[in-house]
Amino acid sequence: MDPVAAARAFVEELFPGALYAFVGGSVLTGLRTATSDLDVVVVLDGLPAPYRESLRWREWPVELFAHSETSLAVYVDDGFEQRRPVLARICAEGAVVTDRTGGRASDLQSELADRLADGPSGLTDGQADRFRYVLSDLLDDLSGATDPGERAFIGWEVVQAAARTALGVGRAWQGSGKWLLRELRAHDAKLADELLDARDDPARLAAVATDVLERAGGRLWEGYRTQGDPFHRPLRHVPSGALSGETAQSGGMRRLAAVSGATTGSSRLWMGQTHVAPATRSSDHHHGASETAIYVVSGTPSFVFLEDGRERRIDAGPGDYVFVPPYVPHREENPDPSHEAVVVIARSTQEAVVVNLPDLRQH
Repeated sequence: MDPVAAARAFVEELFPGALYAFVGGSVLTGLRTATSDLDVVVVLDGLPAPYRESLRWREWPVELFAHSETSLAVYVDDGFEQRRPVLARICAEGAVVTDRTGGRASDLQSELADRLADGPSGLTDGQADRFRYVLSDLLDDLSGATDPGERAFIGWEVVQAAARTALGVGRAWQGSGKWLLRELRAHDAKLADELLDARDDPARLAAVATDVLERAGGRLWEGYRTQGDPFHRPLRHVPSGALSGETAQSGGMRRLAAVSGATTGSSRLWMGQTHVAPATRSSDHHHGASETAIYVVSGTPSFVFLEDGRERRIDAGPGDYVFVPPYVPHREENPDPSHEAVVVIARSTQEAVVVNLPDLRQH
């Protein structure tokens, strides 16, 4: 059975209700081997948590990536951020094996293909210096090594560091294992051949790697320094009247930012107030990758979420705390007909992330 047909049958058998699915990887290319597996990304409605599973289906080894649409977007963005777009490549360069959404799979393929073609952003000065330092340090180790085993291990580290440095300064995607070589061949086939040819010859390898260093700005070891002074910065005061309404909102509630990147320069924390009017409820929503801690200042708010497919309600009062994990759809309600509920919220992301949903299942 051809791999696309096999993947389609796999998805139809195990995930008949999938929104859409892709198959990709080496198995669809001329690089396919006898051990190539089916890399399958399946997108499911209401999946509680994404997962990856290695399994065998009929005669096929399968690497399965199961996601909701939200989690797939997050994992894809993380891959781009890390310069290793594994999931994006499977989706963009693979084949759609099912789509019950009227074309969202093809739209996603086109979007990801454009992002892959654009390449990663340029390196910051700190990132470029890190590449240079690592390769410079390894070359010192290689030149001083006398033990044949150590020299061999260091040599392979030099090969990989030179490849990563070339890819980094060349604004090309990174990879690991065989994908590091594939990315380098796509970016600079001549360099890939030179590194492979020199891998067992320390002198030749040092010469090739030194040439890469020159392209990156030259050797960097003495004087390399990575950290400034994080200990002597001023405290920031945000008076109660200075809270900002310029933050993400949901219907039925009003959010005010106190501590954020915009108000205080915080990089990992957001903190503010939320006011829920009497006899009202927010829209269903989640907060992306944020962990959210809630402290009830006044009123009797309720927090509603799904557990085992059924709505569950937490009724809280002043002094109570509530924790909302990342990506959990929920809503806030204020059943009191006369008084608003006021809560203080702290989140683990710099800014308030609010993804409004049609209902508690949609995530």
